[in-house]
Amino acid sequence: MTTVSGVAHAVDGCVITRDFARYDRAYHDKVQRYNDHLGAMAGILRRFSEYSRTMLASQQLYIYAKWLARYTAYWPLLDDLVTRLESSFAETDQSYVARQSSVDGSWGWQYTEFHHKFDATIVRLHELATEKRAPRYPLHFLEPVSTIPKMRAYLEDLLVSDIAATGRNKRDELGSVLCCLAQLCFKPRLRNFAREHVRGIALDDAYIKAFSDFLDDIQNPETGYWGPWYSSDGKTHRYDDLSFTFHIVSYRKGDVRHWPSLIRTTLERRGEEYPVGWRSRGNFNNHNNYDVAKIFRHGWSHMTPAQRDFASSQLDEMLGWCLTHSMRKDGSFVFDEHFYNSLESCHYFGVSFLDEVGYFRPRKRFWTDRKFPEASRVQHHVIARLNEFCPQNPSVIAAKWKAGTDLNLVPAKRVSTAETEHLSRRQRHKFLISADTSASSFKND
Repeated sequence: MTTVSGVAHAVDGCVITRDFARYDRAYHDKVQRYNDHLGAMAGILRRFSEYSRTMLASQQLYIYAKWLARYTAYWPLLDDLVTRLESSFAETDQSYVARQSSVDGSWGWQYTEFHHKFDATIVRLHELATEKRAPRYPLHFLEPVSTIPKMRAYLEDLLVSDIAATGRNKRDELGSVLCCLAQLCFKPRLRNFAREHVRGIALDDAYIKAFSDFLDDIQNPETGYWGPWYSSDGKTHRYDDLSFTFHIVSYRKGDVRHWPSLIRTTLERRGEEYPVGWRSRGNFNNHNNYDVAKIFRHGWSHMTPAQRDFASSQLDEMLGWCLTHSMRKDGSFVFDEHFYNSLESCHYFGVSFLDEVGYFRPRKRFWTDRKFPEASRVQHHVIARLNEFCPQNPSVIAAKWKAGTDLNLVPAKRVSTAETEHLSRRQRHKFLISADTSASSFKND
């Protein structure tokens, strides 16, 4: 691990915003103009979703452009992306994006950045693993993380951003690559599939241990959290990040160090703004609430009785907010344009939170003995709303699985119990994993 001196534990974005202004004095005015324009583009994509049209190429271009506006000050490149995005709306057949590239083996047709290609590819690898089909082409694009030395060097470079010097915040890149590697290393089905069928990465036990060691090295022992680091004015500022921490805890199934610190930090920061805390502009948010609930689930056995009581009260408050403020009476979720860029992902994370706290499934209520007699009625409305979206969208399919089976909406077709259980296991794994990966790409953070 690279030795870092003069570490400061920053808890807000002042270093980031200040150093972008140092890189470009007009940064704040420019980024506001681009964000306003991209907001209009997001509205167009949402309208396509409402008409059940999945614009795969346009979505990739939008994600790329949004990343440039959020994490860089590379205006000429952003201008080009915005032009390409606007032109893509006239492209009615965008199905080619679902095919693997013969050039580099990725599924990121509209991307040039490694982390975007990795995100898009992981979704497809989960599907291929479930279908037991090998990728047609070698994954040459994985070269930056193909071996232990390359992986360590690449991650250490992403860990620390020097925004004033480069005009680039590497937070999203680091988070995406860590998330993708964690799935390859820690999810048994995907790991075994990759070892046998994926050409482009040496995913042996030594590689997995080296990646695990890297994660352990960058965990903040004082808070238990993970996050990006920033170099500024001769110091390295270490940021804690809820999203980073959620993904690592989740993919390692709670097998992480410093649980007492991690639990204390999570509880203490309930009122702080994301990415440090749970809140979005002072309010709850289903995505963040889902992250917190998953952390609580894995950390439950490490909590004191008092911490469990307090965590239970917080989950109860989150659930009340979700049902009375985030969800409408018809089962749809209120779209938060400041946090989501997709109606499908908005609904996916609303359902994910309800699923994580066991609202639809009593066996998952690790935090309470309460009963929710109205849950079946709410479930009926939620699934009805999900059925209005494009049925092939992985976020929609995963949300339906997490919502459970509503018998009032199941077609009258006799299927054997054995067949139903087989399809459930196979398809649930495929679409839940795909959605967790793809939906996170639309998180407007």
